[in-house]
Amino acid sequence: MPAIDPFTKFKPISLSRNKRRTKLPSTRTVFIVIILFCGLVTSKTVLMNQYNYLKGLKYWHSGDLELSRMEFNKVLNRTPGDAKAVDGLGLIEMKAGNLDKAKTLYDQSIQMGLTFSHKFDHQKTGQAFIDMGKYPEAELELQHALELQPGNAEIYVSLGTVERALDQAPKAIKYYETALHLDPKNKNAQAQLDEAHSERDRGSIYYIYDRNGVPLALQWSKNGTRGYPMGKEFAHIIGYVDQSETNNHGSVGLESVYQKYFPGNKLYLTLDSRIQRVISKAMGWQKGAIVVLDPHTGEILGSISQPTYTPEKVHNQWSAYTYNKNTPLKNRAFEGLYEPGSIIKIVTSAAAVEKNLNMAAIFPLYCKGYIYIDNQIFYDNEKHKAVRSLEEAFDTSCNVAYGRLGIALGEDTLFEFDNRFGFNSVPKTMNIPVAQGTSPKLGLTRYELAESATGLGNNFRLTPLNAALIASAIADDGVIMSPYVVQKLTNITGTTLEENKPVVYKNAISRSTSQFLTTMMVNDVERGIGVKARVKGIKVAGKTGTSGSRNPNFHAWFICFFPAENPKIAMAILAENGGTGKDVAAPIAKKVIEGMMEFTDFSADSKKK
Repeated sequence: MPAIDPFTKFKPISLSRNKRRTKLPSTRTVFIVIILFCGLVTSKTVLMNQYNYLKGLKYWHSGDLELSRMEFNKVLNRTPGDAKAVDGLGLIEMKAGNLDKAKTLYDQSIQMGLTFSHKFDHQKTGQAFIDMGKYPEAELELQHALELQPGNAEIYVSLGTVERALDQAPKAIKYYETALHLDPKNKNAQAQLDEAHSERDRGSIYYIYDRNGVPLALQWSKNGTRGYPMGKEFAHIIGYVDQSETNNHGSVGLESVYQKYFPGNKLYLTLDSRIQRVISKAMGWQKGAIVVLDPHTGEILGSISQPTYTPEKVHNQWSAYTYNKNTPLKNRAFEGLYEPGSIIKIVTSAAAVEKNLNMAAIFPLYCKGYIYIDNQIFYDNEKHKAVRSLEEAFDTSCNVAYGRLGIALGEDTLFEFDNRFGFNSVPKTMNIPVAQGTSPKLGLTRYELAESATGLGNNFRLTPLNAALIASAIADDGVIMSPYVVQKLTNITGTTLEENKPVVYKNAISRSTSQFLTTMMVNDVERGIGVKARVKGIKVAGKTGTSGSRNPNFHAWFICFFPAENPKIAMAILAENGGTGKDVAAPIAKKVIEGMMEFTDFSADSKKK
């Protein structure tokens, strides 16, 4: 048997260089690996970009524009030239109000190849700007949306709405017609097309209305000037806008307060144009003011100040208006401050009843037309002779009786009840300036207490609005509702942007006290000093007042509410330097009530609760 050589079958591995080389992967394998690697990197980049898009939009919706900007810039740092990120930066500039910058960025994004994305839906953001009443922003957004979706009929409808708001009816018509071409059954487009035709034919757009939808202010499409169909009657509420480039006198009233919303949005007032006509006619050429309101809501239904002015003529007649000694530009109804006179006897009576004042210590009394208080003569309007009760003192408006009541009540109580009825404060629900009424402060002499109780004195002042609120307190069971003139502000499509609701201003007195005062005020008109305000077929609860000086003439007051059993209206009338309340203001009230009865049902179908 031959010897076995162990190395014959198992030879040592050769150390030759060629035989040591490992076989390399093929080119195809390398290519696949590179593709997989790039895919992983790209996928990660895409995912990170998507994450930043979402965060950027989240911050944009919340209003944190700087954080939103950071997120979109992260995308651009990672992927320069990213169209969506540039589009996102445009959204930020749009929301910041930088429309020119937004337009530039939107144009860049289109050049970069931007396509429609549900995340960046400019149709929705454009509609959101319409809902907010911001039409230049909405226009730019929707035009950008149209670049991305040129066949979308709803974008054309929205653009038509925007152009109507911007007083561009011809443009709006073209957009609506295009929308109907794309979608012939679009009822919204057809309805708005009809509106646009009406505005084009009329040559103007309305933007302020009364409570019943009667237009009160418009802008002429031809030159952008403002017009006021009932200018003189509403002048002190609506105000004016001086649109001249030279010697511009600015704007006042609601025109000033809501200037940024006009003319695209619509402002609805609480005022009734029918009531405005009635009170304007009743006032005639008499200088003064009338305020009419709903005592249960605080809505001001009518308010005039006389003399008035023509809003469209303010610029050309500026000197004539400003140097007129009768100050026609002044809103006497809300800003005029006058001595209240005897209408304040309602407040003094309320104090006496609420504080359970001992009437036996005051009445009966004999009024000889004056009384000495601290060696000073305190005058009355006439000799009332025997006055046996508070009711008789109210009927005759006896100053001597109320002077004694004031001394008995004391300064703390008088001041407290003046405040309860709205003195020394201003309601925060008014959208235009209102002056604050003032009542005498503490530290009064006995003579000054007597004056205060009768509504007299240099430190005692109120506005006609405040006077109307005193009447409304009695009409509404002792509660004063906060007054307001703006019902709501809507955008061009009717979406509410701002709205006022009834809120309590003061809880002045108890229900039982208001019922007692109602009886006295009805008697004042039926048989007392306010008899010239009596109207057949309706119970009026009222109180006259006379204040100021004989030179040049007294201020005549009358405040009231009606029907007394179921109050619907509270009112204050001031005839500045017109005479006495019983002879001048009360007859004006009669004219107003009779005028309102022509279009309002004042039947006492339900008793005052």
